[in-house]
Amino acid sequence: MTWYQFGEWILRRRFRVLGVVGALTIFFGYFALQTQLVTSFGELLPQDHPFIKIAHKYDQYFGSVNNVTIMIEAKEGTIYQTEIIKKIVEMTHNLDLVYGIQHGSIRAVTTASYFKPLAGGVILSMPILPNGEIPTTQLELDELKNNVHKNPGVIFGQFVSFDDKAAVVVGSFLESRLDYKTIFKEIRRIVVDPARDSTVHIYLGGQPILYGWVYSYTNQFLWIFAATVLAVWLLLYLYFRDWRGALRPTISGVICAIWGLGFIRLLGFGLDPLVLVIPFLITARAVSHSVQMHDRYYEEYYRLRDKEKAILSSFSELFVPSLSGILTDAFGVLVILLVPVLFLQKLAITASFWIAAIIVSELILNPIVYYYLEPPRIDVIEKREHGIFKRLLQAIARPMLETGGRIATFAATLGVIALCAFFWQGLKVGDPSSQSPILWPDSPYNRAMAAIQNEFGAIEQFVVVAELPKRESLNDPKMYHVMDEYERYIEGDADVGRTFSVADLLSNGSSALLEFQPKWNVLPTTARGTGQLLGGLLAGSSPLSTAYIITPRRDATQITVYCKNRIGENVQRIVLRTQRFFADPKHQVPGVKFSLAAGIIGELAAANQEIIDNDVLLNVLAFTTIYIIVMITYRSFMAGLYLLFPLALANAAINAYMGAHDIGININTLPVVTVGVGFGIDYSIYIVSRIIEELALGRELKDATYTALVTSGKAVAFTALTLVASVLFWYWSSIRFDAEMGLLLAVWMFVSMLGAMTILPVLIVTFNPAFIQREKERVIASRRPDLAQRAVAASS
Repeated sequence: MTWYQFGEWILRRRFRVLGVVGALTIFFGYFALQTQLVTSFGELLPQDHPFIKIAHKYDQYFGSVNNVTIMIEAKEGTIYQTEIIKKIVEMTHNLDLVYGIQHGSIRAVTTASYFKPLAGGVILSMPILPNGEIPTTQLELDELKNNVHKNPGVIFGQFVSFDDKAAVVVGSFLESRLDYKTIFKEIRRIVVDPARDSTVHIYLGGQPILYGWVYSYTNQFLWIFAATVLAVWLLLYLYFRDWRGALRPTISGVICAIWGLGFIRLLGFGLDPLVLVIPFLITARAVSHSVQMHDRYYEEYYRLRDKEKAILSSFSELFVPSLSGILTDAFGVLVILLVPVLFLQKLAITASFWIAAIIVSELILNPIVYYYLEPPRIDVIEKREHGIFKRLLQAIARPMLETGGRIATFAATLGVIALCAFFWQGLKVGDPSSQSPILWPDSPYNRAMAAIQNEFGAIEQFVVVAELPKRESLNDPKMYHVMDEYERYIEGDADVGRTFSVADLLSNGSSALLEFQPKWNVLPTTARGTGQLLGGLLAGSSPLSTAYIITPRRDATQITVYCKNRIGENVQRIVLRTQRFFADPKHQVPGVKFSLAAGIIGELAAANQEIIDNDVLLNVLAFTTIYIIVMITYRSFMAGLYLLFPLALANAAINAYMGAHDIGININTLPVVTVGVGFGIDYSIYIVSRIIEELALGRELKDATYTALVTSGKAVAFTALTLVASVLFWYWSSIRFDAEMGLLLAVWMFVSMLGAMTILPVLIVTFNPAFIQREKERVIASRRPDLAQRAVAASS
């Protein structure tokens, strides 16, 4: 059965086809209506990485990435004012009422303890606010300040800033009960709003707050969607000069979106607000393929003046290139399944199905939709043939294919490659700056984080866990000396602000016996002395209240390194320095295993390492998959190389663009970048297929290429502009990540179009590849009667 006959089969059985497609659309539509916006930071992490396993093992006690930091800053004076201390106490209590909080994880200056020496050499760990009583007199406030200052690194500098103007309340949220919208709303309503007044500034930071802000901006998606639809409709109408030209691609896009959204919900997944630009792009791809078919239908109707013949002719000519373009996109995305990151695996399944749904919404339904639509008016088609868009392409294509134009194209391509190589060097793995790249620099979240960092120097946690298989190892003084030595070593890094461990508490305990003189902040050297100080530290405290330093079962303790930022190269350096330190034999402690790494920095280090390990593999697999499909389509090994060159050039340009604009490859950008790897190959497929078709009509190679550029190339150029319009409105989103990814994808599609419209035809005209001629002969052999008729029409 030929594709022409397949088109006839669809038309004869159009009621059955419509019934099946309609039933499936209703089925998927039912689930699409239940689509939810859901984001999970944990799904972006490689769960089999040793760092992530350690983080999950101990995140109940220390190193959780779901920390919230609330900073209260005095507008005038210091925090040692009765009303401000009262606010800190109330905020601490109220944070415990927020949904999903991990009870016992909340810490602040008002919950801290300090060592108090008693007669006879006894040391007690005393709460800094006895019985939770708020100091009301200046004497009591001065005593509180004095007790804070006696504990540098433990209280002073950790919960109270060194200038005494700010204090923080920190708490962790359970991974199993993460609901960013609820947490964000309740923290503001229960904790922050009651404390706000003219005497203080209050700032919120941490992962749950970041995603809370993201959810708060999701109402913008509606106007972005409306503006996108309006812009695309307007472009389609101006291009086709009638309402049918806008309606047909819209039908394809809507059906594709219903199937894609329904499939996502059917599998129990949700849409991540940080990658909503991907569904927009895929739906725009459906519109893109539909534009190609619709443009060809107008062309065939003008030639044949018979609606049904025009439907079948356009369908048969474009079925193979359209199917090849869709399959290369779908299978190019599906290879993401090999990355051991749950979110990427979900994305691979859902995005590939969504793309494959274009086969139904575009190819299968096309003949039926055209059958029921009125044919275009001849005068409209003639006006399009002499429109400014086509005249512009004619003015560019003819000189470009001449000898001078080809030399200029090759020179320009080499220049682009050189620029890509230069700017590619700036591409970084991980976050490129200290600000969150998800929101704009002047967003409330980034301003709050800057204020917290300014007062406390560093709040991003990197946690080394000291695992203790034997409980008696807890009294080994060598372990604490190694911990102390590591803290001093890592604090020498410019991007580390401070450190904290139980070793700091023990050294403070030693100085407590000698009037808190700093020179006596030394660690004990015997197991007995260590045990005595630990006993004083833990006495009178529940295991849960001290779990942030030693687990309740006394089988692990920790060292927390507070980093100043999440910049990828800094994260990698801190991890490498830590690994080298604990690999040194002199830092080995019998019965103790120092394990990396919990905390947000540890988990990002794991994610960055996974990106480094898989980025090249993903690209190789995606390009190999696309190469195989192109090779099968044109029955040639060389065909894949010719068509992949513009695609590789577009990918190089995007990596250079990311490097030049300081956009790092991280756990947020990787999904978008990997999905877009194969997008744009269909542009080359449409151009090459039309060249072969025109050669089969008897044209010379240069004339055939020129005709392909001003016919199929016209639709390629327009669809690229449509894709750019479909994602460009994201640039006005308050979510910087969506804005930058929208612009990135717009540039990507535009560069892919330029490659397919310039260097690819120039290569074909220059080298006259053998596969082009072989495919021409195959087309002639398979469709002699139709081609003879078209050759006469073309010559006339």
